[in-house]
Amino acid sequence: MRRASANRVSGQRRGFVLLVVTVVVILLSLAAYSYLGEMDTENRAASMFGRDVEARMAAESGVEYVAAQIALRQTDATLDLYDDSSMFSRQPMGGGGEARGQVRFSVLSPGMVGSLDSLPRAGLTTETAKFNVNRLLELENDVDDTTDPYTAVSFIPNMSEDICNAILDWIDSDEEARAGGAESSTYEALAVPYSARNAPMQSIDELLQVQGVTPQLFYGEDANRNGRMDPNEDDGAESPPTDDQDGTLDFGLRDYLTVSSRERNVQTTGEKKINVNNGIVAEMFDFLEESFDTETATFLTGYRLTGDQLADSQAQGKLTIEQQQLVDWIAKNLANGELGKVTRGGMDLSNPPQASFRSIYDLIDAQVAVTVNGADQTLNSPWTSTDPAGLMEQMLVLEEKLTWLNDEFIDGRINVNIAPREVLLAIPDMTEAIADAILGARPPAGEDSAQAAQVMSMRRSPVWLLTEGLVDVPTFKRLGPWLTTTGDVYSFQVLGHFDQGGPTTRLEAMVDGTKKPPRITFQRDLTGLGRGFSPDLLDGKVDQ
Repeated sequence: MRRASANRVSGQRRGFVLLVVTVVVILLSLAAYSYLGEMDTENRAASMFGRDVEARMAAESGVEYVAAQIALRQTDATLDLYDDSSMFSRQPMGGGGEARGQVRFSVLSPGMVGSLDSLPRAGLTTETAKFNVNRLLELENDVDDTTDPYTAVSFIPNMSEDICNAILDWIDSDEEARAGGAESSTYEALAVPYSARNAPMQSIDELLQVQGVTPQLFYGEDANRNGRMDPNEDDGAESPPTDDQDGTLDFGLRDYLTVSSRERNVQTTGEKKINVNNGIVAEMFDFLEESFDTETATFLTGYRLTGDQLADSQAQGKLTIEQQQLVDWIAKNLANGELGKVTRGGMDLSNPPQASFRSIYDLIDAQVAVTVNGADQTLNSPWTSTDPAGLMEQMLVLEEKLTWLNDEFIDGRINVNIAPREVLLAIPDMTEAIADAILGARPPAGEDSAQAAQVMSMRRSPVWLLTEGLVDVPTFKRLGPWLTTTGDVYSFQVLGHFDQGGPTTRLEAMVDGTKKPPRITFQRDLTGLGRGFSPDLLDGKVDQ
């Protein structure tokens, strides 16, 4: 009996041990399973983090890539940076052998169509597509121009006369507030006080400090800055941003205004241009004769001496020679002991010039009356509107070699090839009819990019407005000082993305191509605003 009892106890113990072992095995299995789950989660997180880093590095590489392309364009003006999917769309970075591991970057410029189906462009936008607010003060001080500052910017959405005056107060050098404007005394009374800059703006973001400019006015309804009207941007107050639910995407002031529009005022080779407003006219003649020929030098010098006999004197800048130029002229002649007699091409240059150029386009169809070798002569311009094709080629040569400014850069001209209607109308003497004609002459949105590029390649100078009959010669000359088809400061967005899903990084950047090498002057991370562009757009469709 004892033996049977012992056997029962022994069996119970073995059963108990087996149960304990089973429980332990289960617990260890659960622990191992949990550990493996955590490790898998960590592995996935690490992989996602790595992919996120790859996308960010791709986007940042895209910014550097753009700067390199801009550097190339400094010596090759035919390089198309505006719309070229082969250059800017889905550029591959080093990646794995599978599609899911291939990371790329795409360089995009959101359009300003504002519709549900508007597509981005694979390329860059020059800041000359916007109006430079620092030129408002120039408009106010220009006695020869009847366009007042507010009239110029009145077509910019949400711009009011009070905001315009507040901007003028911000950039002028005094502390006298205009009607509706504000100076430092107003800003210093705020909860967080600051002073008006009283100098040209250095960043367009400064507008947010100007009285009357709210974030809603500055950014508009395009909350994620992709140039497309997303559902949340047309639902009233249901979701941010607050919009008017009118089926149209309203852009903000930042989309129309800039302080960064600038162009290099040197030749493509880097050599200085010849200043046709040079105060030392004899020196100007010598430069022109060496670079062109005697006929060109004679006509330009004759223009400086007497002005255009066929044009209105005010429009042509009569008697507006800069004081410094006159000082230079007198000093040069005094130094040479030739104040009494200086001649070039048979013309007496002893007297100060009576006219100056507002732009190179003042030469078109001009006529000057001069005395050559003691005989009065009337010289007709070699550059005439009667030969449109020839005039385009001639103007391209003149624009490359000549300037009317001593400055290293030209600020604030407007690119007539890409500027929106609201910005075109900010140009003094621009009419709605001319602006609409310019827009109508552009290749339609969605047209074959190669065909559009071919059309625009024939419009490398603003003179196309004249040669294609959109304006007459007097109007073109008045518009001339404000017109360009180039620009050396570029803005764009770059997306770092993968072929088959995954994280995306979106950056907004600006590159200043007026310097050698080009400089990245601004970079902002827009990833927090969302992808901005759907995967199908990134999957080879950004050029559609």
